[in-house]
Amino acid sequence: MVGGVVAMFESLRIKNFRSIRDSGEIKLSDLNVFVGPNNSGKSSILYALMMIKMTMESKNEDMALITSTPELDLGSYLDLIRDGNTDYRLMIKFKLNDPSVREPFAVFAEYGREKHNSYADLQAEFCFDKARNRIEVVSFIGKDHLGNSIITVRKTDDSSLKISGPSAKLLKHMRVKFMNFIPGIVPSGPKPKFDMVTQVVRWDVASTIRAGELSEVIQKLKYVAPIRERIPRHGIVGTMVYSELTPSGQNLMRVLSSSDIISTRGKAAIDELNYWLGSKFKLLKNIELIDIDKAGTVKILIADDPRGSKKINLASMGCGISQLVPVVVQTVLLPKSGCLLVEQPEIHLHPSAQADLADLFIGNIRGRRQFIIETHSEHFVLRLRRRIAEGKIKPEKIGVFFVEKKKGLTRIRKLNLKPNGHFEEWPTGFFEEGFKEALAIAEAGGEASKEED
Repeated sequence: MVGGVVAMFESLRIKNFRSIRDSGEIKLSDLNVFVGPNNSGKSSILYALMMIKMTMESKNEDMALITSTPELDLGSYLDLIRDGNTDYRLMIKFKLNDPSVREPFAVFAEYGREKHNSYADLQAEFCFDKARNRIEVVSFIGKDHLGNSIITVRKTDDSSLKISGPSAKLLKHMRVKFMNFIPGIVPSGPKPKFDMVTQVVRWDVASTIRAGELSEVIQKLKYVAPIRERIPRHGIVGTMVYSELTPSGQNLMRVLSSSDIISTRGKAAIDELNYWLGSKFKLLKNIELIDIDKAGTVKILIADDPRGSKKINLASMGCGISQLVPVVVQTVLLPKSGCLLVEQPEIHLHPSAQADLADLFIGNIRGRRQFIIETHSEHFVLRLRRRIAEGKIKPEKIGVFFVEKKKGLTRIRKLNLKPNGHFEEWPTGFFEEGFKEALAIAEAGGEASKEED
């Protein structure tokens, strides 16, 4: 049985983002599933984390928050702040459970060695500066994994920054300079006393290390977009040694052809694809890349249909295969302690394959991997519940969240699961369509019987 929550993100809280006024603390598990009606705010949970990723991977440290990249366009601040009201402040708070941010690190300076703790609990608040036409950091709170304050920075009414926490006295003569939304320091005002120089150097080095560590953790956050590109009829692989699969599924051929890209189980991506789509989903057999030129730079992806057809180009198959393959590849290649965000993994798949997706994610949460899924699939949720009832995964490893919108505001509720796979509470509107349709059929059938009589 799979048990024990060791996820990358322990919790998340969001304020004034799109239709979310205040999400409250969302306590995350290893496999998290957000369900609910269309346009209820499910994807906003994923997008909040993606903004952090896009910002920290940006080469422009002067930008407090990045809201748009080629992979994901969330629009401007007006598009993402609640009600388009720039008087509101956007807040994102998250707590990490990555082992790399738990062990104190040592900083060496001219006069000795000192240990520092890493950021594990962060909260950043943003506003829109109309005069400068840009997003600014209003406050930053950084704590270690024990909840001890590392630094707190807040913007005052006169736009100056106030520092509090253990470092406040030390940084009295320094000026905070944000690297995106992470605080660093630069000299300001009178030169600090000589005996403080070493401490300031240590703090500056430590802040750089903290930002670097956080960046490394966030790099393990991956994303699969809701609509993936169709598998190309042929792919030009070239001599590129390494290529990463994009959220929309680009670079698939390069990833599958690379011997340097292996899954966390030590297998090539093409072998994992055969295992999951063949042995588990039973959709395809003998998936392989074959050369169509002598140089081996142009390849096609072919497979056998279990129902009889041989060596079919996957580009000639239905949309469901094109949508499923990138999900499988991103899942099996997710690094240890990584987190994968997936929108609508079930799109264009029949009910059986939708249910099998649940087994794909359950089978890959080992090694501290975490999944945050946005879905409309009842079959997916039913398979999760079945696996809990069968004792193949503990209920605390799975978090099911029901997202609905009331009076224009998103409401998020966690639905606790029992060891028998049942929910402790079944909310109104949660996958009730089947019951309604069955009731309507029964009523219509009864009326038809009366007419026949």
